[in-house]
Formats: sequence, C-alpha cells, structure tokens
Amino acid sequence: MLLAVLATTPAVAEAPPAPTTPSKVSQEACPPALRVVVDPQELKKQVRAAKTTVGLRKLLHPLGLDPAWERQECLKEEGPASAQLDVFRARILSADAQDFILQARGQACDALKLLSGVVLHPLSGKNTFCAIPMEFLPGVVESEAYRVVFSFENLTDPVRQVFRVEQTDADSRNEYQTLSYWEAQEGSLRSIFTIESGSHMGFVHGSTEVKVTPVGDAFPRVLEVKESSQDCGKFIDMPSGESVYESSCRDAENEVRMCYRRKSPGAPGVYDKC
Repeated sequence: MLLAVLATTPAVAEAPPAPTTPSKVSQEACPPALRVVVDPQELKKQVRAAKTTVGLRKLLHPLGLDPAWERQECLKEEGPASAQLDVFRARILSADAQDFILQARGQACDALKLLSGVVLHPLSGKNTFCAIPMEFLPGVVESEAYRVVFSFENLTDPVRQVFRVEQTDADSRNEYQTLSYWEAQEGSLRSIFTIESGSHMGFVHGSTEVKVTPVGDAFPRVLEVKESSQDCGKFIDMPSGESVYESSCRDAENEVRMCYRRKSPGAPGVYDKC
C-alpha cells in the first residue's frame, strides 16, 4: 500500500511549472472584519500576564484566535488560564514586507488546550494589520497525543516563504503523521501539498513512512518523495471454513517527484507528479 498525495485543487499534468506571484493584501482588499490594530510584542506580554479564561479570551478574540472556543461553555466563566503568545517574522503574503506570525498556546478551563494562530500582514497605519487565519492549527486540542510543528521554507519563491507543517496524533492502536505545505494565495493560506503516513497495531498491522525533500536550485522547487510501506499478517479462509492466521509481511518502496503547477495562468498552484 503506497501513500496517497492530497491537494486542494487538481492540476493538469501537461502544464509547465510557473513562478509564483506575490499574494499581497492591500488596505482595500483586506475585509474590515480582518483589520486589526495591535502591537504584537506588547500583546505577547499581556497574554503571558493573563490569569483568567475571560481575560485571555478578551485579548485573543479581536485577532480571530478563538473561533473554536465558541462551543466551550467553560470559557464564559472566570476560570484559571495560562497561555503564551509566540511571535515570529517571515515573508508569507508578500515579498515587499515581513509579516508577524502569532501562535497562541496554553491552557484554559483547567484541562482545555489552546493552539491557534494568525498571520498579521502590515497595512498602512501604525500597528495596523490584516489578520489571516492559520487554518492548519486546530484552535482547541482534544487529543493528548496531538502535536503540530510549523516552520518557514522558500519552496515556491526565492523571497516569499511557505509554511511546512508536521502533525502527529495517536490513539490506542494507531499513530498518524501528516506533512503539508501552505502558501499564501489570494489573501489566504491554502494547502499546496499534503501527504499522510502512520502505523496500525494488531494481528493485522503495518506502517507507512515518508521523507519529503525539496530539491533543485530553481523556483518553484521540486519535492522529492521517498515512501515505503509494510503490511504484516492476514487471515486465510480454508476449504473447511476455518480461518488460519498468516504472520508474513509484505514490503514496498517508491520514489516520486512532485512539481508545482497551475491549471491556468493566475489559477491556484498545487504540487502534482512531475
């Protein structure tokens, strides 16, 4: 069983790679609901100092960092909270200016884990930004085993960067990993490449592993994918009606290169087989 590559938009195999164009959000293009006035470094201090759920939410709500909290009744109470705001700088939406990337993480309502983020793209005016949600962060983390780590990479453009997002999760019998890349397109973040792997335990068990490496000096860069799969155990039905367990394993390996393509000029770009 080989891994499947998922993309948000189908691509045409014949289309040649096309360079990306800046995804800049202007004062007019940013919807009023996404315009915020905030000092990121000052907000970082305020979030760390917040000790109650209500106080914490009051700080994060104007940035749209709490949409997943609406279903949590305890957030309406004056319960304890502890969180911090990570502040990064990267050129995500435009080559012309650095954005602020904010990640809010911590706890509220005793056991509720918070993990949300937003990209702040500078507009005209002091501390004025367009707030772009980081939709690959869940907002509220319900699984104790869930982890997500993101970094910045020059993948489709020599100046603008994309998010490389690595997610892991697990339950009593399964472990899941997802690697994805997210690029700013038309004023929002869109997934341009996703690949999944993991393992399953039991009489019938198996695992998939994947390694993704950007290669080449030209932009957009090519993704080299090396994947492997192992399936072990199966039940064989015998003529007598008995089911016999066979413990042998089956292994497979594959390598594929993915190229960044557009269906048509100006259309969203995604990675597909070269």
